[in-house]
Amino acid sequence: MSNLSHLLATYRKHPSVLQLVQSYAQNGSATRLYLKGLSGAQESFILAATLAQINQSECHLLVANSKEEAAYRLNDLEGLLPETGVFFFPDSFKRPAFFDDLNPTQMLQRSELISKITGSGSLGKVVIVTYPEALFEKVVKPEVLNQSRIEVKKGEKLDVDFVIQVLVEYGFERADFVYEPGQFSIRGGIIDLFSFGNEWPYRIELFDDEVETIRTFDPTTQLSQKNLSSLSIVPNLSTRFRQDQKVSLFQILPEQTMLWIKDYQFLLDRLQYCFERAEQFAGKLTAFDSSELRDIFRDRAFLYPGEVTDDISTFAQIYLDGRPT
Repeated sequence: MSNLSHLLATYRKHPSVLQLVQSYAQNGSATRLYLKGLSGAQESFILAATLAQINQSECHLLVANSKEEAAYRLNDLEGLLPETGVFFFPDSFKRPAFFDDLNPTQMLQRSELISKITGSGSLGKVVIVTYPEALFEKVVKPEVLNQSRIEVKKGEKLDVDFVIQVLVEYGFERADFVYEPGQFSIRGGIIDLFSFGNEWPYRIELFDDEVETIRTFDPTTQLSQKNLSSLSIVPNLSTRFRQDQKVSLFQILPEQTMLWIKDYQFLLDRLQYCFERAEQFAGKLTAFDSSELRDIFRDRAFLYPGEVTDDISTFAQIYLDGRPT
């Protein structure tokens, strides 16, 4: 047994973990616990040790105080839980609470996670690590996203003109070669597209009007990554939907999710700070700013601090520092 595995096994016997497991067994989603005296990676060990013993809760959401702290916890948990899906849910911008520059990579990470949570497949045990600025931006409702998905299956007929029309409506741009999310190219019977909800672009090869092969590929080397029987195309989740089609991340989480919140009051204060900055920024937007930025701020699809209490009320809640007063 490695030192890390031995340490994690020790944490599984920690009084805080045993109490937490017992409390959840008795109270389920009504669990409310405050763990004090933890610092640094201890938070990650407690979460990992608890996850191993609570089978009823398939999803754990850890809300750190900052993006930097979330990155540390993510690194910890990836090492502690190599067989569990550990995901990072960032905000859409290059700097948290600075809304002038979008970060395409982080926008893709957000889309990937939302697509995974709202998809039809089994989510399995997962841990999601995030921070207040990321929660500030609402996400697309599952029912709206599912209606907007376009499924392409091997062996089915596909009209190229229809594909072009749908992709343009979904916010994709036509290019000679795809290298970032939101691009597509068509060369003869080959359609390359980089979906907003996938890490790698897709290559669809047609025989006449029938889908012959589907695979993902590396846009840098053009080498195939994986053969697929079907693919799901999702639009730009940040800009293609109205405010009434979006909800907070809390509202799309599985029912048996356990929330691990670093500091509840800090979360509320930071959301309020984000709201004030967003309002100031929206007031300064002009026609010369990026169309994506204008679309994001068009309907102010943001989480208000006062909505948090209602959104988290149905989940088990573990507080790691500051708890509700």
